[in-house]
Amino acid sequence: MKHYYFLSGIARSGSTLLGSILNQNPDIHVSPTSPLLDLYCMTEESLQKLSHQYTFDLPNISPAIHGFLHTSFYSSIPKKYIIDKHRGWPRNIDTIRKIITPNPKVICTHRPIVENVVSFLKLANKDPNNFIDKDLLSKGVPLTTRNRAMCIWENYSADPFYSMKHGLEHNRKYMHIVKYDDIVSNPQQELEKIYNFLEIDAYKGHYFSNIDNTCAEHDSNWGMKDLHTIKPELKKTSDDPLTVLGPELVEYFTQIEKQLNV
Repeated sequence: MKHYYFLSGIARSGSTLLGSILNQNPDIHVSPTSPLLDLYCMTEESLQKLSHQYTFDLPNISPAIHGFLHTSFYSSIPKKYIIDKHRGWPRNIDTIRKIITPNPKVICTHRPIVENVVSFLKLANKDPNNFIDKDLLSKGVPLTTRNRAMCIWENYSADPFYSMKHGLEHNRKYMHIVKYDDIVSNPQQELEKIYNFLEIDAYKGHYFSNIDNTCAEHDSNWGMKDLHTIKPELKKTSDDPLTVLGPELVEYFTQIEKQLNV
C-alpha cells in the first residue's frame, strides 16, 4: 500500500536538494515538480462545466474520479512512500484532506526572499537567454537590478510564497518547514525531524556528498539553465543580498518576509 505525502516551497529554497537526499531511501519516491495538483484542478473544472450540459450525479462522481488520479498517476512507481512536489500544495491542503488523506503532511522548504532573488539573479547572469530578461525586453522594460528582481518576485516567487502563507495560516498542523540553511548545515538533524513528521521509520543510509540529482527537471522548459541543478556537496555559496540588491530592495523583501510566520 502506498502512502502519499507532499513537498512544496518557494523556488531556489532547496526542494530539489532535499528531494534528492530523501530519494536515497529505497522506500521513498520524491517527484520533480508534478502536474498532479493541476490535474485535480482541471478535472474539477471540466466536471463542473459538464454538469451544466449533462445530467449526472456530480457530488458522488467527482470525488470518485478524483480519488483515482493520484493512484493512477503513481501506479508505475513501486515505492511505499510517494512525495509529490508542487508549489501550490499548501494552499490546497483542504483539497488533499477531501480527496487523498484526512491527515495530509506537507513538507515546505524555506529560504528568505532576498536570498531567493539573489540566487535567481546569479543564474540569470550566467544565461543570456534567461526568462527574466526575455520577459522584460519583450515589454520594453530596462534590465536594471530592480526590474529584474521585481520580475522574479512577481512572476515566480510570490505565488508559492503566498501559497505557503495561506497554508501556515489555515492548516499549520499539517505542514513542516525545512529551512535551507538547516538542510545545508545539519542535514541529518533535519532528516530526523522530517521522518518524525511523516511518522515513518528513519533511513540510516543517507549520504551528503556526491549527491545524485534524482529530482532534476527540464530546465529549458522553465527558461533558465541550471535552475534545478544541485551541488554534489552540501555548501552554501550565496552572494550578499545587500551588495547585489541594495538597501531599498532588501528592506522591501524583508518587510514581505515578515508576513510568513516560520
